[in-house]
Amino acid sequence: MNSKLLIFTSLIVFSIIDFTACNTTKKIKIKKEDKTPLISSIDLNDTFVYDNSSKYKNILKDCVAYDNRCSLNTLPLLRDEGEVTKDKIKERLVVSHKWMGDRFLEMLDLLPPDIKEMFGAVTAIVIDNDIRPSFYTIQNGAIYIDPRYLWLTPDEAKTITQKDDFRSSFGKQLKFIPAWRYVKGNQNAIAYSSIKNPQTRTKEDIKLSLARLLYHELSHANDFANKDVVKNIDRDLPILDALESNKENRVSTRLYRQYPLSEPTLIHLGKVLFFGMKATNEDYKLSAQDVGLLFDTDYASNMYNYANQYEDMAMLFETAMMKYHYNIDMDIGFVNNAQNARSCDDYTVGWGVRNRIANSEVSKRVNFVLKHILPNNSNEWDKFTSNNIGKVSYLKTNSGWCSSIDINSSKNLRKTNINTKIPFNDFLPPYL
Repeated sequence: MNSKLLIFTSLIVFSIIDFTACNTTKKIKIKKEDKTPLISSIDLNDTFVYDNSSKYKNILKDCVAYDNRCSLNTLPLLRDEGEVTKDKIKERLVVSHKWMGDRFLEMLDLLPPDIKEMFGAVTAIVIDNDIRPSFYTIQNGAIYIDPRYLWLTPDEAKTITQKDDFRSSFGKQLKFIPAWRYVKGNQNAIAYSSIKNPQTRTKEDIKLSLARLLYHELSHANDFANKDVVKNIDRDLPILDALESNKENRVSTRLYRQYPLSEPTLIHLGKVLFFGMKATNEDYKLSAQDVGLLFDTDYASNMYNYANQYEDMAMLFETAMMKYHYNIDMDIGFVNNAQNARSCDDYTVGWGVRNRIANSEVSKRVNFVLKHILPNNSNEWDKFTSNNIGKVSYLKTNSGWCSSIDINSSKNLRKTNINTKIPFNDFLPPYL
């Protein structure tokens, strides 16, 4: 399979393909507090409970389709029922198409076992053709998965609504773009493929992208429904109220008390890039190099960490788990916003780094998050962050974005191939 199918010939920052199939799609409404989609704005009418023998069959769909319908007594967290197994996860699965549930359960067998453990902090799993992007919500403690991470055949891909990510146009007039990718051995570690022109994929093709998604979203669940958060809460309250009642014990809140991000310009830019806040005149003057040098002084693992405390925690966790299990590194770069680009090497690197989590101060934050999300492995996390996290390497400045993936090259390459395509995901906010 061609690993770089999903691409722009002419790319505008954070601009998503203009899908003709999305003309009738309802615009997703967003919560003001944490910018997650409101459940009521997603059409779940075509969903059904995947496991016909689930003891939650009569309530599960209502609980995941509406706000404040259920409590943790009516729909408990998975870990409240003992060890989290594949069969217990299947009991909480709601889908719009049977193949989505089939594939999701098949993939669980190919992913690290700690992912099953992390499902203990959710009440349900929803996979629906209307979900974009994936998200976890405190509204009912469920995780909502975009099926773009699961399809293998063109027929499966055609069942998925081709609508825009609601963050698609944020920050598009700035002079810089925050770019990112996972790499291994100076090559892209994760294959990208187009849902607009789908070609057959294998389970191996989708494994890493699904793993990173689940580590990210499940870290949110294990933040908002951490064992310290749910301890002594009133389980008769609606789930949202129950999980809000002890929010000071969230992992992300404790991370910010001990290891806060502090660079004010980047904190501000996080609101512009990821939540659509209006940019200032000063923002428009910032170059890719300017922003990169500011980033270098603080201790985030990705620009998306500056969205809010929840994304900061989730990006640290996701990046660390992908390094721990698969030994792949994340590249972070700030590139110029080339308005009339014809290849990815028209986007030149002002500043970039590989394996940012190996920075000694960032690794302290990583260690804190790992120990609080997966506390049973505390000694393993000390060993990982001290000895096995690797080293930081800087990308060559003035190189084209795609060429910069080869950090051993002696040249600062630009426009090496006018037809080189750029992976779509490199210029999107990673997740909610």
